[in-house]
Amino acid sequence: MILRMPEYCADFRCTADKCSDSCCIGWEIDIDSETARRYDETGGEFGERLRKNITSGEVRSFILDKQERCPFLNKSNLCEIIINLGEESLCQICSDHPRYFEWFDGIKEGGIGLCCEEAARIILTQSEPMTCAAYEIPDETCDEYDAELYHFLFAAREKILEHIQDASIPMRNRLGSILSFAEELQLCADNACYELAEITAEQSEFVPDLKAILEFMRTLEPIDENWVPYIRDCISNFSGTSKALAEFEEAAPETEVYLQNIAVYFVWRYFLKGVFDGELLSRIRVMAVSTELLRYMFCCKWCGNRSVLLADCVEIAKNYSKEIEYCEENMAALADFLC
Repeated sequence: MILRMPEYCADFRCTADKCSDSCCIGWEIDIDSETARRYDETGGEFGERLRKNITSGEVRSFILDKQERCPFLNKSNLCEIIINLGEESLCQICSDHPRYFEWFDGIKEGGIGLCCEEAARIILTQSEPMTCAAYEIPDETCDEYDAELYHFLFAAREKILEHIQDASIPMRNRLGSILSFAEELQLCADNACYELAEITAEQSEFVPDLKAILEFMRTLEPIDENWVPYIRDCISNFSGTSKALAEFEEAAPETEVYLQNIAVYFVWRYFLKGVFDGELLSRIRVMAVSTELLRYMFCCKWCGNRSVLLADCVEIAKNYSKEIEYCEENMAALADFLC
């Protein structure tokens, strides 16, 4: 089968102890059965330590300490499993992260997730339209789906990605056109009518009710205790939004590229999942709303001291991804709310 990933994924290298938000802190880390068996068979003092810090039962995981740190993350924020056993001894989730994958018949697609600060930096700073690299890999299985729907959605995604990356059209108009296109796609999928239309470029701007969406987001289960106060601050800064956004966009035009790349990321990662559940429009709505929410969050940062750095935008995008994307319940709740 073929593995397809954005070419920028090859640039990713874990920054380990230099990362300011380690994925080894605050996350449950499940251990796949093959790795758990290897850990059970590891000898010596380190093997004993491994088994002492892993739960028993059908699903096994590392036992986090009181600070929610992985027990094998040392004081220098380096992984002692790698130090003692080598990188090939990591469990699957640690080896893959922040990479994600989706399986189709003969095709495996993947990328790097926005929830990692180094991955977010790479995603936001792409200056050229996204291109993919393809690799031959051993066959892997996938869930069943309608092949005709898959080819329809694959072609539709190509059109969407091309339109998102057309910088000659203002970003909000691109989003408006894609949302209208997605409504047509949803009707086609619902009625098994796979005639692909064109994206109409002359659409009005997409201007969501950001305050209502932010108020809704306050009701979601937070991953980080700082998230709710942050959202509350975003809401409190809402007066004069239109003027502030206009000034921000003129002062920080580079953020338009960041937002375009974020929109591309959401479409690439999520749209083809619709082949399994038929949900197309909701995923495009989540992409469009996320893009405009992040624009507003970047603006809030800029309003503080009339500047916003790449590092600020990376931090904001990463935190948003952690709170929304990387919590299945929150992602589903947002999609339902937008419907």
